[in-house]
Amino acid sequence: MIDWHRLLGLALTDFFIDSPFVVELEKDLSLKQQFLDVVIIRKGKGEFSGRLPDGLDNLDEHNMLSYKSVREPFDDWTLDELIGYYVNYRKQVSPSLNDLLPKEQFRLYGVSTRFPQKLAELVRLDALQPGVYEVVWGTHRIRVLVLSEIPEGEHNAIWNLFSGVQGKVVYGSEQYRRHLTEMSTLVNRLFENYQLE
Repeated sequence: MIDWHRLLGLALTDFFIDSPFVVELEKDLSLKQQFLDVVIIRKGKGEFSGRLPDGLDNLDEHNMLSYKSVREPFDDWTLDELIGYYVNYRKQVSPSLNDLLPKEQFRLYGVSTRFPQKLAELVRLDALQPGVYEVVWGTHRIRVLVLSEIPEGEHNAIWNLFSGVQGKVVYGSEQYRRHLTEMSTLVNRLFENYQLE
């Protein structure tokens, strides 16, 4: 069985190599283990060289991603969990509970392979561009990225790999520029899942 969350995290780790951002996987946020799927953290000065994938154009100091693969629902509970992770994470990375880092340094992203229909029945998803939506959840504006709807493009190759759409997966594998040798294994596992040659 494919560990989709880890594969997405590894792909994002590879993507952000040689940039001012680093990626942390399965960040443990509590005594009772609860893992945030991916955190993209600004660790250096400067701008990202190249074009970021659609939906990540607003990266900040701390960027938290909750990912749901093709068989998992992205719903209201997912957003509740993401807010809980944000609260926990913000406390952990701040100097103290009395000196929390500013809320403006944090971005929240929901990443879903397929369109979150149940969520769309509860709240309005504002379309920013194909496959990129924004939802207001409490006092937060959360980006929701629907990977199956993200257009093909070299800059979107990482999303295309996880789109769940066979043609886009092939396109993504051809366009993605690998930095880590482990990415070949990741792409092979994706191909096995989609039964591609």
